[in-house]
Amino acid sequence: MSLLFSCVIIYKFKRLIIINKSKVIIVTPAYNNEEVLKNKIKFIYKNGMKNKITVFFLASIFLSFFLLLNWNSFSAPFERDEGEYAYSAWLLRSGGTPYQDSFLQKPPLIVYTYLLGQTIDPWAVWPPRVLAALFVFLTAMLVGLIAFKEWGIFVGIFSIFLFLPLIAFPPLTPFSANTEKFMILPMTALLTLFVYFKDSQKIWPYVLAGIFSVLAILYKPICLPVIFFIIIFWMFKLYRLQTFPNYKVIIKPIVIIAVTSFLSTLILLSPFFKVWSKFFQEVFTFNISYVSAFNNSFYNLINYSGKFFRYWWVLIILFGSLFIKIPKNFYFYIFLCFLCLLTIFSSPIGHYYLILMPFITLVLGSLFGSYIDNSSNKEKIWITIGTLTLILFIILLPFKKQFSMSPEELSVWVYGTVNPFGESKEVASHLAKITKIDDTVFVAGSEPQIYYYAKRKSNNRFVITYPLNLETPYREEFQKELISSLEKKHPKAIVFSQRIHSGLWNDGSPDIFIKYFDDLILKNYNVVGGYVWDNTGGHWQEPISTEEIKNSSLLLLLEKNG
Repeated sequence: MSLLFSCVIIYKFKRLIIINKSKVIIVTPAYNNEEVLKNKIKFIYKNGMKNKITVFFLASIFLSFFLLLNWNSFSAPFERDEGEYAYSAWLLRSGGTPYQDSFLQKPPLIVYTYLLGQTIDPWAVWPPRVLAALFVFLTAMLVGLIAFKEWGIFVGIFSIFLFLPLIAFPPLTPFSANTEKFMILPMTALLTLFVYFKDSQKIWPYVLAGIFSVLAILYKPICLPVIFFIIIFWMFKLYRLQTFPNYKVIIKPIVIIAVTSFLSTLILLSPFFKVWSKFFQEVFTFNISYVSAFNNSFYNLINYSGKFFRYWWVLIILFGSLFIKIPKNFYFYIFLCFLCLLTIFSSPIGHYYLILMPFITLVLGSLFGSYIDNSSNKEKIWITIGTLTLILFIILLPFKKQFSMSPEELSVWVYGTVNPFGESKEVASHLAKITKIDDTVFVAGSEPQIYYYAKRKSNNRFVITYPLNLETPYREEFQKELISSLEKKHPKAIVFSQRIHSGLWNDGSPDIFIKYFDDLILKNYNVVGGYVWDNTGGHWQEPISTEEIKNSSLLLLLEKNG
């Protein structure tokens, strides 16, 4: 008998078993007629081809949608956080040490990531942006896998598409390669391990759990409560799933996770053991004071909640499904959202809220699953397409102009001109021209991207000046330290930011440094030029008049004896 499509047909126990690659399809009853067998194989083959075409079609739409949301962000100018990470990575490449030579509030994993980007292209802004987009893409895949496992294939498809506009919500300034975009991938990977292997006795899921936990925390520690809860809940479920519950069953997983986490942390932090005191001060003690310095805590939560409701009102409709059926594990994902809010609600910084998006997506996906639970597969297809189309149209329509903007226009649209991000690269090019590669410089403000663009080192660790002014116990100490550094060796050139968001000085801050700085530049520096703003936009001006100095965002000063 001839066999079609390289299938092997075996008769066993009156059932037709068709083995096609790794798939085994059982058809009953067995068929004795060769023509019937051929037709059955053809039917199976055609269905397989249809499934492949469907998957390819969905993947193409998803990839196109993903690129639409991200294409013009890849080469947009760095914002200040990205400049901080890029400069710290460049320091590592050029023999310096972050934390000692640059004030860095984040653990080192973000520096390693930017270092990888600079290995690809040391002069471009796009590598870390593309890496961040790749992390988001993979996170979307994991969110889809979790939703598929929990509530089925249609909820998986719904969730994977919904995640993209939620994580790219413009009011959260989501287009930069910031720590949150990298952190959510290992955090979501840990959740995926729990969902798929919560009753596993194998070793490797717990090894990966330890690694993913450390990776997430060393990108940004705000995920600590979520990480701890997932692991604790995992151990609880493992204990309860046993026929005869015994505490011994969770000892081995806990030990594996703990040992793996410890070794991973040791390896990733080892390059900075020699500057441990500075690392601990900047990443731990200062950050604790930094968080407590936020005022109007509930105002920030109300402010962002208002933005969510204003643009995402259509998603509230999904909560109507709770009157039909409460989805499986609904409260688990709601609690994860609550844990995230506890860590970020006081922050005025939008991109902190990105940590919520995987869990919000899963909550909304579970609610959608309740709506379609009793529908036929054909009905589910059309309901999924219709619901997604409606939701995506409503939440993206207010931001439709972003899709046709140039990278520079996108930066201004998100950050405005009150932040000197767009002009930083041009000012840095003039800074590089008037200095030598081994000259040290100082950016008076929190614009460390200028150091990176110019490839010039700071003569002190305060590459951002926010720590000098935020209401913490350290600001006077930091101001005195900076003055001491500038006194020991004057920088060859200074870039002076006149934008208030640069944080050179705030009302109510100690004036120890600002008085010293005003005196320093008056006695020792000449203004070379500046980036001037007028009714027609901004441009570099050299030489520059007194009136133009007043209208400049960034001024370039050169030491008089230089």
